[in-house]
Amino acid sequence: MPGEYVVQSLKRDFSFPITDAFGIFLDPMNNRTAGFSFAVSPAGVQREGLVQNAGQYGVTTSWDNKWFSEVKNYDDKWVVEIAIPFKTIRYDDSQTTWGINFARNDLKRLETSTWVPVPTQYNVASLGFLAALKWDAPPKKAGTNIAFIPYVSVGANKDYEATDDAAKITRPNAGFDAKIALNSSLNLDLTVNPDFSQVEVDRQVTNLERYSIFFPERRNFFLENSDLFRFGIGPMRPFFSRRIGLSSGSLIPIIAGARLTGNLNENWRLGAMSIQTEGVNNEDNGLQVQSQNYALATLQRKLWNRSYVTAYMLNRQAFDDFKMDKDDYHRMIGGEFVYRSADNKWLNYVQYHQSSSNYDGTKNGEELMDKNAIIGSIEYNGRNLFGTISMEYMAADYRPDVGYAQELFQRNDELGTTSSVPFFASLHYLGYRFYPEKIKNMRYWGVTYTQKLYADTKLSKLIDRWTDYNIGAVFTDNSQIDFYITNYAPRLFFPTNITFGMDSLLQPGTYKYTNAQLAYTSSKRYKLYGSLKTTYGGFYNGTIFSLNTELTYRLQPLGNFSLSVDYNNIDFPDGYGDSQLLLIGPRLEFTFTKSLFFTTFLQFNTQSDNFNINSRLQWRFAPMSDVFLVFTDNMYASDFSQKNWGIVLKASYWLAL
Repeated sequence: MPGEYVVQSLKRDFSFPITDAFGIFLDPMNNRTAGFSFAVSPAGVQREGLVQNAGQYGVTTSWDNKWFSEVKNYDDKWVVEIAIPFKTIRYDDSQTTWGINFARNDLKRLETSTWVPVPTQYNVASLGFLAALKWDAPPKKAGTNIAFIPYVSVGANKDYEATDDAAKITRPNAGFDAKIALNSSLNLDLTVNPDFSQVEVDRQVTNLERYSIFFPERRNFFLENSDLFRFGIGPMRPFFSRRIGLSSGSLIPIIAGARLTGNLNENWRLGAMSIQTEGVNNEDNGLQVQSQNYALATLQRKLWNRSYVTAYMLNRQAFDDFKMDKDDYHRMIGGEFVYRSADNKWLNYVQYHQSSSNYDGTKNGEELMDKNAIIGSIEYNGRNLFGTISMEYMAADYRPDVGYAQELFQRNDELGTTSSVPFFASLHYLGYRFYPEKIKNMRYWGVTYTQKLYADTKLSKLIDRWTDYNIGAVFTDNSQIDFYITNYAPRLFFPTNITFGMDSLLQPGTYKYTNAQLAYTSSKRYKLYGSLKTTYGGFYNGTIFSLNTELTYRLQPLGNFSLSVDYNNIDFPDGYGDSQLLLIGPRLEFTFTKSLFFTTFLQFNTQSDNFNINSRLQWRFAPMSDVFLVFTDNMYASDFSQKNWGIVLKASYWLAL
């Protein structure tokens, strides 16, 4: 169809839903649980990624590999030719049938087409809807398939709060990653002295919760086949890879690591990982941690059409001067069962895991035994009716030492401590979509009801709940509007500074309040698009007005310029102090060519009193080979005085052997 294509930028790994593109989805093992995706835009920009969790949440684009494509543009169409080497993907050379689907976005006509029809309520990457690619003769083993990826880096940094106020020039550093295909379906990843300086900083958020904030993993070494190591749902994960090499925002050097992942055959998948970190004793920031080894093994068995059962073991072991410290360890064993129906409508999930740590200790001379956690859910997603019933149980002595359990711990801001609050929680979610034929430009509208209840397993009583009522609509251009009414009844067990800036702490007790929210997101097919969300109502013992907006202008295809603003005005009763929290995040992204990119990301956060600048210049001088120049600067938001800065120059090269 004639007209200007929608191309977000010339940068690799573009967002498929908001870009004109043609994509391929492959399931070489034909197990409908994991696969690969390759896509190309009319500008010839490539995007590759892993399809995990059966494609329920789309594609993980942090995975990179070599493949080839060429695009030819005409007045009324564009044509793409794609060549994917067998070395690029993982497959079983005895498997005669693969799963395959194709998808095309044409945002001028607001159309997404798939070769095998995918119901509108599912992601186009869903592996439940694939055609059979039958081989007369299965592809043979790809032969030697080894990628050696060395890097070198050098940099400088200065910490104005350290005892030594001189700028430090980092000595040249070097290390490497390696990818070794043990066979066509099993891969060994190695890393020695890895460097993640090119990874973009986390996007800051305003934290008005009682819990810590979850930030996703961005480091490439941990991403391939990461679904094998991703257990749990929602805010409960017995293993979370960001616990490795990071501590309270500070970097812990990784000495070396190995990951063995892939398919043993059509029915069995294997994952094993071992990572060794250095010990750190930093007097400037008070960070003292011993050297640690993290080991994880998992085995997954396919059941029926698209279901599987998984067993796993996790061990964290501290070392002191290359000797095991028998008093510092953490272990976890567990298993999970996932059922997906062939038509993708039903998803059932059950997981059990048991922890064991050196600090479990005893109570009244009796060893602590209540160390387990159980998670279960039943989800239905039909064209009209959809809903979820889930439960979580976390015992009094359960500790996910290398995981993430957001709702298990509460802060005591009077003592500066964190304590566990064992609980049983139940989530109920029910909604219905209507597809009106007489309302022009509307895809569907719907209503949802959500409630989550918490009960303290020690007190045997309800301690927390929230209930949400929503009505919303999605239009044919994918813009969306929603209205919410939410009732809250949280219980604080300890004195809490809920905004991190109150004059007096909120005292223990149950707080009941209600607020309303209106949210609108415009279509990203236009060069100027954005979102707006506003909230007003109660907030603990006060009131809140919040405004969150993000606006982006696409200078196609040379760049994107965006501005996000998160403003919260919280009025508390006299003596508690009012809070005005502002988070502003401008972002400038230039894509000069398909191999030269520049990004600057600024974050001004009054809650954390931090102003951050992160600038990154990337030159892809050869396939999968890059030079990065990264500059980071942190200042106090209150007066713009310096905290620290750093600059790093890094080069890596993908050498195929």
